[in-house]
Amino acid sequence: MAARKQAGFETAAQAAEAVGVPYGTYSGHENGSSGFRADKGELYARKFKVRFEWLMRGTGPMVEDLASKYRELLTIFDGLSEEDQKTYAGLLRRLAKPYQQKEPDQERPPAKVKSP
Repeated sequence: MAARKQAGFETAAQAAEAVGVPYGTYSGHENGSSGFRADKGELYARKFKVRFEWLMRGTGPMVEDLASKYRELLTIFDGLSEEDQKTYAGLLRRLAKPYQQKEPDQERPPAKVKSP
């Protein structure tokens, strides 16, 4: 229930529909009257944006600590060869480009001021 609510689903029926399982099946999973296998746990964790380990075992934080995830990625990046680092950095720049804002003077030329 906590995972469903943190994901923004007010009711079990809404969650069941979003996940694509029958309401009876989902409500049994949520209230604990019936268990579920890891494949359903992965589906729920992904849909509710919670950690699989938390959902299945109740261990660790509910959601991923982004700072830890960034440190992990940077550690992996630092272990790459210089050539691979350049390749991945270029790929990341291309992926980020559509989300970058242009400088104001690049969007359009400055307006001309009329003399009185």
